[in-house]
Amino acid sequence: MNPWLELCQMAFLSLATSIGNPLFWLVFLLVMMQYKKIIKMEVSVLGIPKHSIREKMLNALGMGLLGGAIGTLFFILLGITIQPKDFAYILPMAVFLMMVNARYICFSYAGGLLSLSSLVFGFPEISVSSIMAIVALLHLIESMLIWLDGAKDATPIFMKDPKYGVIGGFMLQRFWPIPFTVLILSMGIVEGARDLNLPDWWPLFQAQFPGIHPDQTMLQISVVVAALGYGDVALSATPEEKTKKSALRLLTYSLTLLIFSILSTKLQVFKYIAALFAPIGHEALIICGQREERRRKPVFRSYAEGVTVLDVLQGGCGAAMGLRPGDVILCINNRIIKNQGSIRDLLDSFPPYIWMDIATSKGFRKTLEYRDYKTGIGNLGIIVIPEQAEVLFQPQTSFSLGKKLVRKIFGKEKTTM
Repeated sequence: MNPWLELCQMAFLSLATSIGNPLFWLVFLLVMMQYKKIIKMEVSVLGIPKHSIREKMLNALGMGLLGGAIGTLFFILLGITIQPKDFAYILPMAVFLMMVNARYICFSYAGGLLSLSSLVFGFPEISVSSIMAIVALLHLIESMLIWLDGAKDATPIFMKDPKYGVIGGFMLQRFWPIPFTVLILSMGIVEGARDLNLPDWWPLFQAQFPGIHPDQTMLQISVVVAALGYGDVALSATPEEKTKKSALRLLTYSLTLLIFSILSTKLQVFKYIAALFAPIGHEALIICGQREERRRKPVFRSYAEGVTVLDVLQGGCGAAMGLRPGDVILCINNRIIKNQGSIRDLLDSFPPYIWMDIATSKGFRKTLEYRDYKTGIGNLGIIVIPEQAEVLFQPQTSFSLGKKLVRKIFGKEKTTM
């Protein structure tokens, strides 16, 4: 068998064992807890969840296994090799940074700061090239999952805008359990080890470990379990448009960091460049997205005429008619629609047949029809932008878990009514 195929076969056979790994199911349960919180929010806004917890978790499991397979392929083909002790430094650093600000839990910050410390002060002794490559590939997997799955089950929200009043948007939250196989340095003989005739450049990152000569080591395939998540708010674009743009930006970031990591195996200066780029580049992605949202007009807002559709529920009359988020309902059965109450008043009589004139989000005029002669039409199954909203979403740009714990311990925790 071709040595590359044999290596990949061993890696994927090892990946298959993750289903029986207790750590994988622990991560699975943590992801389930996050989706249960999302379901509560969906019920508070929509009255019902978009999908059951079973459907959400099956989707998360499928996408997580796909992401793990993609990650495994990249880790094995490039030969990104790690030492277990590296994660003994990264995980505590990630937790510490999370206490400073919740979004700093990302490995791009912990890995970048630890790499800079290693380069400048010599502590801790870690493989900067390998750590940066791992960070890059985790973000590469994340970008692919965001592209494929990021817009699914977006939760509608309402916000107060100083110019447009109540506006609508979507909270995007996805979580995935990711098992993948990596190469771990093993000192001495490993039972069942095999010699594979692979190219001289492979593994690309093994020689970067301080104080360890490649001839003294062997490589062992092992399964690592992680959880990846995506969180964002779509106000100036639809969830699909927002996630595609976010995925492309994250893909560019991850590929750039991966290139720096590969170059750093040959040139020392690129270790510094990669270590600086990891946190700074990631922070730039966030700042760029926030500034773009502030500059652009919100898509889901009230207009001079009609009522704007924010979301369309599956299985409802609106979905059957062909209504889409961003459409503006101008009139129903020749009655001008001024607000949400206009729709409610018209449907109180359960008309068996309705037709409506709408303006699409692209500016086109259309007429849609729907019939239900058996029970009549009492609900369109849509969420529209109201004149006033009872529950307003408050975006949280900064959240310090450490400060919250200190306030709670010393009795200074603020409460809001």
